[in-house]
Amino acid sequence: MISIIIVNYHSEKYLIKCLYSIYKHSFKEDFEIIVVNNDQKDKIKELIQKFPEVKIYQNEKNLGFGAGNNVGARIAKGDILLFLNPDTEIISKNIEDIFSLFQKNDKLGIIGSQLWLDDNKIQPWSVGYEISLLNLIKNNLGLTSGQNIWQAKEKVEADWVSGAALFIRKDTFEKTGGFDEKFFMYFEDMDLCKRVRARGNIILYNPNFKVRHIGGRSYPEKNFQKKDYYKAQEYYFKKHRNFFEWLLIKMLGKLFYANH
Repeated sequence: MISIIIVNYHSEKYLIKCLYSIYKHSFKEDFEIIVVNNDQKDKIKELIQKFPEVKIYQNEKNLGFGAGNNVGARIAKGDILLFLNPDTEIISKNIEDIFSLFQKNDKLGIIGSQLWLDDNKIQPWSVGYEISLLNLIKNNLGLTSGQNIWQAKEKVEADWVSGAALFIRKDTFEKTGGFDEKFFMYFEDMDLCKRVRARGNIILYNPNFKVRHIGGRSYPEKNFQKKDYYKAQEYYFKKHRNFFEWLLIKMLGKLFYANH
């Protein structure tokens, strides 16, 4: 059984389209949908009326992406979890292949999806290799040899995949400790993937499973989005990189945010 977990905040109209895309594919496997609502309950009245079978967990406040997903995972009954953003729509009809991949390889920890933008282009930086200060600099200069991994035609191992449409065994998720709730938004998927890899599991990017991702719809103010991004980036480097890299990222983040 698969548990599809969606955290909602300021994305109600996109969430309804997301749910329609799930039901459109009539999965052969048993599945449940859990919506963790970080927003006001009255904003999802239409959803409740149209999809009475969807399980809804109402939070008293916006807990953030990782914490919200952890809530959904705790009540999930499936042995496979799919963390799905509310501003996504499933395109592929081959979700059964995901089960097959997990069954064939016990070392497989996480499977990422290929994300497509509204302009029918693949979303860049939705999968990648280990992040470091040097890699960030190379990425900004367009010098990273692995920067086009999201263009892969076949399944390929990666260091991290986007949490916008991420599959993971529930057992693996629980043993890893779930999402680190100190990440309010951004980098929590990289952090989870890193910890899963540390357990000896594989992160697989699967371009055969496609999901449309509109992106950034839960942020009415771009300044708040940037602030959360740099805060999460700084915490990631503090947690996983050396003191020198963390200090530079902290300084650069404050400088960049102050000038934008």
